Amino acid sequence: MNPLLQSWLLQSFVIFLIVGSIAGAIVGVLLLLRPQSLQRAGQTLNRWISTRHLNQSLERSVDFDPWFYRYRRSSGMLILLGACYILYYFTVSMDRTNTVSGLGRYFKLPPLLVGGLLDALVLSALLGALLAAFVGLFLLLRPSMLRDFEQAANRWVSMRRALKPMETSNRNLDDYVFRHERQAGILLVLGSLYVLVFLLSWIGR
Repeated sequence: MNPLLQSWLLQSFVIFLIVGSIAGAIVGVLLLLRPQSLQRAGQTLNRWISTRHLNQSLERSVDFDPWFYRYRRSSGMLILLGACYILYYFTVSMDRTNTVSGLGRYFKLPPLLVGGLLDALVLSALLGALLAAFVGLFLLLRPSMLRDFEQAANRWVSMRRALKPMETSNRNLDDYVFRHERQAGILLVLGSLYVLVFLLSWIGR
């Protein structure tokens, strides 16, 4: 990684921790002295935002299969040509040694790591190209055999059911903190001060 970028990321992370520790200390003091004001602020800020309307677009099924079957010869030929080009490029045309050295210099990574990532990429591309070649051949020669595979593969997976646990409000942590406001405030102040002193002493070295 670029040393300048690494230094900037480290400084940003330290500043983020310092700001977080100051905020934690303020919250801890409020828990000790004015828990009612903190509770009122929490009721104002804890507004429920539902993600159900955000994933409605993901709940719509888009069916491209009739288009491929309607133009099966042209689509099958294009898929087959694209798959053959990928197979030719990664097996014959690409020079692995020059590619590894060029990517290593560009991203400033060790050649062993670049070679492993490149091999994984090439393997994935070759497997995908082989699958696409079979699909193109089936579209050209026997599209009826592809329909059976399509019916088994095109199973609808509802995102609404997967994201349902996120649609429930959980206030157990807030209730626990306000039930033990003094102990939580003391722990939060001490922890925040420790982090703040440690970071400031580390910066001052």
